[in-house]
Amino acid sequence: MRAAALQGADLAGFDLRMAYLSSADLSHAYLFEANLSETNFQGANLSHCCLIGSNLQQAYLADANLYHAYLSQANLTEAYFGHANLAKANLADSVIKQAYFGQADVKEADFSSANYLEPMQLRLARNCEWAMGDLGVLKPKP
Repeated sequence: MRAAALQGADLAGFDLRMAYLSSADLSHAYLFEANLSETNFQGANLSHCCLIGSNLQQAYLADANLYHAYLSQANLTEAYFGHANLAKANLADSVIKQAYFGQADVKEADFSSANYLEPMQLRLARNCEWAMGDLGVLKPKP
């Protein structure tokens, strides 16, 4: 389903494991508790998408737009977010074990109460000084 137009679609609880959704438009889609493990979302538009409680284990989200996406309580174990836009995304209470954020924009992303998030995971992310976490909003470097 390369470049599929699924904006606003209600796919709650769907099993899309290992789907190929590269460049798909899923903006404003409802994927609550969907199984998206090992799914390819390279270059996909997931802005304002509801992914609460979804399984994105080992999902490939390189260059994806997740601006203001709701990823709280999601399983993001080993997900790849290289060069993704996660600005203002909500990742609160999600499992972020071994996820990769290299060159991802995490400005104002909410990582509060995220499970298994190691500071090293965000070392290559852009705007991580503006991300929110358990210690509150981090101040930008002078």
